[in-house]
Amino acid sequence: MRKVFIIGIGSGNPDYVTVQAINALNEVDVFFMMDKGCEKEDLVRLRKEICERYIKDKSYRTVDVRDPERDRTVSSYEAGVRAWHEQRAAVYERLIRQELGEEECGAFLVWGDPCLYDSTLRIIHQIIARGTVAFEFEVIPGISSVQALAARHGITLNRIGEPIHITTGRRISEGHQRCHSDARRRMFLQARQRS
Repeated sequence: MRKVFIIGIGSGNPDYVTVQAINALNEVDVFFMMDKGCEKEDLVRLRKEICERYIKDKSYRTVDVRDPERDRTVSSYEAGVRAWHEQRAAVYERLIRQELGEEECGAFLVWGDPCLYDSTLRIIHQIIARGTVAFEFEVIPGISSVQALAARHGITLNRIGEPIHITTGRRISEGHQRCHSDARRRMFLQARQRS
């Protein structure tokens, strides 16, 4: 059966690629490289450099494909992203069906960690739900920019007994305020008093 790895490759520093990711890279027959245009061509180049650096058997192949552009003119951000994901799902599905042999292993290389902010895992789930191409998949975690930044500054991400809140720059620029621990405590106490 076809297999697809979704491999977290860190936040741009090739030294952040984990041993688990290196082992997975060395199992891959076909790498799917999503080209996002001239302004992001360094991202494809760096992915290829990671492959060159860590893969022992150079018999793998890469398939470069143009990533569909997200329509940024739609009024609803969520609707625009959903439509974009549908386009990407069609491209990914075609790649898996046409470029990956029945017993081959393919991979998408994801910046940071595939479970944090990246849409690749969501799109893979969409393709599986369609049921038009059979494959199994495995997610290889990566070091996210959040982890790298905290390590670089020698800080912890949370306080003792406190949650952490991770959000996008977009939400901050839209005026969403960070939820402070005191506000959370008040909400928790109010909820307990009501019950």
